[in-house]
This record gives sequence, C-alpha cells and structure tokens, in this order.
Amino acid sequence: MKRLFKFEFCFIFIVFSMLFFSINVIAENLKDKKISAENVAFEKWKIDFKRIALKNGLKSTFLDSVLPQLDYLPKVIQSDKKQSEFLLTFWDYTDRTITTKRIQTGKNLSKLHADLLTKTAEKYGVHPQVLMAFWGMETNYGTYKGNIDTLDALATLAFDKRRRSFFTNELITLLKLIQSGEKTTFKGSWAGAFGNFQFMPTTYYYYAVDGDGDGQKDIINSLPDAFESAANYLSKMGWNVNQPWGTEVILTKKLNWKKIPENMRLSLENWEQMGVLPACDKKWASDINKSLMARLVLPNGIGGPAFLTFKNYDLIMRWNNSAMYALSVGILSDKIKYDMAPLCTKRNKQQISRSDIKYIQEKLKQKGLYTLEIDGILGKQTRKAIKKYQKSVGMDEDGYPSFKLLNKMKEK
Repeated sequence: MKRLFKFEFCFIFIVFSMLFFSINVIAENLKDKKISAENVAFEKWKIDFKRIALKNGLKSTFLDSVLPQLDYLPKVIQSDKKQSEFLLTFWDYTDRTITTKRIQTGKNLSKLHADLLTKTAEKYGVHPQVLMAFWGMETNYGTYKGNIDTLDALATLAFDKRRRSFFTNELITLLKLIQSGEKTTFKGSWAGAFGNFQFMPTTYYYYAVDGDGDGQKDIINSLPDAFESAANYLSKMGWNVNQPWGTEVILTKKLNWKKIPENMRLSLENWEQMGVLPACDKKWASDINKSLMARLVLPNGIGGPAFLTFKNYDLIMRWNNSAMYALSVGILSDKIKYDMAPLCTKRNKQQISRSDIKYIQEKLKQKGLYTLEIDGILGKQTRKAIKKYQKSVGMDEDGYPSFKLLNKMKEK
C-alpha cells in the first residue's frame, strides 16, 4: 500500500508539473503572438508614415535608411498610460517633485551658475529661479536626461492612436533635423523629449539657440545652450518678469460657482470680495498688484490647497499641460529663491483610490454624464462629468472626486 501511495503521489506530481509547464508555454506563446501582431502592425504603419513624410519634405533615400531601423517599444505605451499626473494626488505629486534635496540642490547650483543665470535672465527677461525649477523638474538638474532612443519613442507614439497626430508631427520634425545634418542619435524620455530641459523636437526646432557661440545648438551637453534655449522658449511665449506665477490662497466663504465659471479670470480685488484671501500671513506679496487678473486653481478640490494663478502660470502649462506640474514648478522656484516655508494648507490624510474613481466613473456613466473608458484615471472628461453631477445635486462644483462625492453617490 505504501508503494502504491508513493506511486500515485509521484504520478500526480508529474501530471501537475507538466500541466504547469504547458500553461507557461501557452502563456508565453500568446505573449509572443501579441508582440508579433503589434510588430506586424508597426511595420505596416511605417509604409503609411513614409507617404506622409514624403509629402512633408523628407527624402525617400533618407527614409529608406532610417525607417527599417525603428523599433516598437511597448514600455513607451505603458508609460504613457501611467503618467503620475493622472494617478497621484497633489500631495503625493509634490512629495516626489519638491523634495528638500531638490530645493537645496537648486540653491547650490544657482550660486554655482550665478553668472550664466544672470546673463540669461537679463537677455530674455525670465526669472533665474524659474529656469532652475524647470531644470530640476525636467531632469533633476541634468542628472537624468533619459536613455530611451528618441526616434523609437516617437515612432511608437506616432503608431499608437491616442495622440497620433501630435507625435507624427514631432517624429517628422526630428527626422528633418537629422536629414539636415543634426546629430543622428538622440536619447531622452519615453515621450520623445531630450536634453537638459526635455525639449520636444518642434520646441528644439523653433526655440533652441547657440548660447556658447560654438556654432551648435547643443541642449544636451552645453549648459549655456540649454539655459538660453529654455529662456528663449519662455520669452517667446510671453513670460513677464515683472509678475509672479501665482500665490497660495485660502477660501474663507462658500463660493458661488455661477459667478466663476471654469477658467474665469477676476482681479485680486474681486477674489477678495468673494472670500479668497492670501494664505499664511494673510498679506499679498509685495510683487503682486491687486489689479492683476487671476484664475483659481484647486488641484485637490475644495478640501485641498488653493492657488490664484497669473499669466506666467499659463505659460508653464503650455510647457507641460498638467496643473500639478505647473504648480510644482512655481512652488519649487519660490523655494529656491525665497526659502519659503511649506504650504500653509493642512494636508488631507484621506485619499481617493483608483478603485474609488472607477466607481465614480461607473455612476457617472449610468447617469449619462461620462462616456469614456472606466479606467480610474482622473482626466479632463472625468473632471467635467463630476462637475455636472455636483451641480445637479447642489455640491461645490470643483470637479474633484472627494469622499463627500463618493458617499453621495452611494446613497440610495
């Protein structure tokens, strides 16, 4: 009996081992087939892209030498779907971007490159601390510029459907630069940006300058080129060195949302009348004129920090269309220059999870207010749908997925 039991046990073990091995082989085969299918589609896309590129002035012989070398990068698509601006709260985001080390490094490098910063600031009319903040946010002061092949990244994103038109244009621009004699290898971020300030190809094409006078526009290795290019970009967009980017405020009254539609600009005097007052010491900074037109930004909704932002903030948004990024650039620049204390608004320890946002999206979809994918990502369409729901039930229309909103939706 013991031998029979041992035999049966060994037989069962062998069967399960073979089954486990077979499942793994099947999974790997399916994975390979998926990758293969994506690569086949990518090769077909290259044919279509070549037609577009030819119409935009690229030469057939040049394209024939470059296109076969382009690789599809699945990790780029994964990164595009997991951008931290969509998945983190304001506090999470600023904890990662405005660290004590980054602030102190910014101060130290400001002293080290004081002459270059002063010269650049005077030439282009841009705050030195703002340039430092962009440098810190984009590449941690040049210590990490990215190691992904820029051509492959742009080709992958141009192949993908989410923002195909935008990245097709960026890829064509980079190919034109290479065709005209620019360096042939670019390494940068997964999104196709490169250099100390992470310029996209079109930004490089229109705004890069030769800051050190060596006849090249090297935003990767030359700090004079990188700083002057960044300053030139901000200057050409309309940066006003006589105005701040924004300021933290507190809401002392319940806002009448009918009087302040989304993105409405009001003077500081008007905001004061509505109960929006300066935070911390309750006084406006000396460089803030009460006649300035400002927009209210609530990155975490009514329960989080609040900011009144000016024109320069909008230009930061043009650099990177993320409110949390733009606010972080502004806050980091202030801390580098003025050694300001932490934000006055108390941190809300409660945090909405991604599954909570999915639940909210499902409820919004049931009510016909949301039509996109239930993905748990707080994008623009989700914010708009939340605002419509808040308005319909008499809640503050901040477009933020709070626990108050979640509990309201769970009511029968």
